[in-house]
Amino acid sequence: MFKTLTAALAIGLAFGTAASACTADDVQERQGALLTAMQMLVAVDPAKAQAIVVQMQADLDQAAADGNDAATCAIMDTALATARGE
Repeated sequence: MFKTLTAALAIGLAFGTAASACTADDVQERQGALLTAMQMLVAVDPAKAQAIVVQMQADLDQAAADGNDAATCAIMDTALATARGE
Protein backbone atom coordinates (compact mmCIF):
# COMPACT_ATOMS: atom_id res chain seq x y z
CA MET A 1 0.00 0.00 0.00
CA PHE A 2 2.62 2.51 1.05
CA LYS A 3 4.89 1.42 -1.78
CA THR A 4 2.11 2.22 -4.25
CA LEU A 5 1.38 5.55 -2.56
CA THR A 6 5.05 6.47 -2.57
CA ALA A 7 5.35 5.55 -6.24
CA ALA A 8 2.30 7.64 -7.12
CA LEU A 9 3.67 10.61 -5.23
CA ALA A 10 7.09 10.20 -6.83
CA ILE A 11 5.46 10.28 -10.25
CA GLY A 12 3.58 13.38 -9.18
CA LEU A 13 6.81 15.01 -8.14
CA ALA A 14 8.39 14.17 -11.47
CA PHE A 15 5.48 15.73 -13.37
CA GLY A 16 5.34 18.73 -11.10
CA THR A 17 8.89 19.80 -11.75
CA ALA A 18 8.19 20.75 -15.36
CA ALA A 19 5.05 22.76 -14.77
CA SER A 20 5.16 26.47 -14.04
CA ALA A 21 1.63 26.37 -12.60
CA CYS A 22 2.58 23.44 -10.37
CA THR A 23 6.17 23.72 -9.24
CA ALA A 24 8.24 21.07 -7.49
CA ASP A 25 7.81 23.08 -4.29
CA ASP A 26 4.02 23.02 -4.76
CA VAL A 27 4.12 19.25 -5.18
CA GLN A 28 6.34 18.81 -2.12
CA GLU A 29 3.96 20.89 0.01
CA ARG A 30 1.03 18.77 -1.09
CA GLN A 31 2.96 15.54 -0.74
CA GLY A 32 3.45 15.96 3.01
CA ALA A 33 -0.22 16.73 3.65
CA LEU A 34 -1.34 13.91 1.38
CA LEU A 35 0.94 11.35 3.02
CA THR A 36 -0.30 12.37 6.47
CA ALA A 37 -3.95 12.16 5.43
CA MET A 38 -3.40 8.81 3.72
CA GLN A 39 -1.62 7.33 6.73
CA MET A 40 -4.55 8.32 8.92
CA LEU A 41 -7.01 6.90 6.40
CA VAL A 42 -5.13 3.60 6.08
CA ALA A 43 -5.61 3.09 9.82
CA VAL A 44 -9.41 3.40 9.59
CA ASP A 45 -10.33 2.53 5.99
CA PRO A 46 -7.56 0.81 4.03
CA ALA A 47 -9.88 0.01 1.12
CA LYS A 48 -10.71 3.70 0.62
CA ALA A 49 -7.03 4.60 0.87
CA GLN A 50 -6.19 2.03 -1.80
CA ALA A 51 -8.98 3.33 -4.04
CA ILE A 52 -7.59 6.87 -3.74
CA VAL A 53 -4.11 5.66 -4.70
CA VAL A 54 -5.47 3.74 -7.69
CA GLN A 55 -7.48 6.76 -8.89
CA MET A 56 -4.57 9.11 -8.35
CA GLN A 57 -2.27 6.83 -10.35
CA ALA A 58 -4.79 6.60 -13.19
CA ASP A 59 -5.20 10.38 -13.22
CA LEU A 60 -1.42 10.93 -13.22
CA ASP A 61 -1.01 8.41 -16.04
CA GLN A 62 -3.71 10.18 -18.07
CA ALA A 63 -2.15 13.58 -17.42
CA ALA A 64 1.20 12.24 -18.60
CA ALA A 65 -0.38 10.78 -21.72
CA ASP A 66 -2.03 14.13 -22.41
CA GLY A 67 1.20 16.04 -21.72
CA ASN A 68 -0.58 17.96 -18.97
CA ASP A 69 2.17 18.44 -16.41
CA ALA A 70 0.22 21.17 -14.63
CA ALA A 71 -2.49 18.68 -13.62
CA THR A 72 -0.33 17.15 -10.88
CA CYS A 73 -1.29 19.70 -8.23
CA ALA A 74 -4.99 19.42 -9.01
CA ILE A 75 -4.78 15.62 -8.87
CA MET A 76 -3.03 15.77 -5.51
CA ASP A 77 -5.57 18.30 -4.20
CA THR A 78 -8.43 16.01 -5.21
CA ALA A 79 -6.78 13.00 -3.57
CA LEU A 80 -6.19 15.01 -0.39
CA ALA A 81 -9.79 16.21 -0.23
CA THR A 82 -11.05 12.66 -0.77
CA ALA A 83 -8.74 11.29 1.91
CA ARG A 84 -10.02 13.94 4.32
CA GLY A 85 -13.62 13.17 3.40
CA GLU A 86 -14.27 16.62 1.96
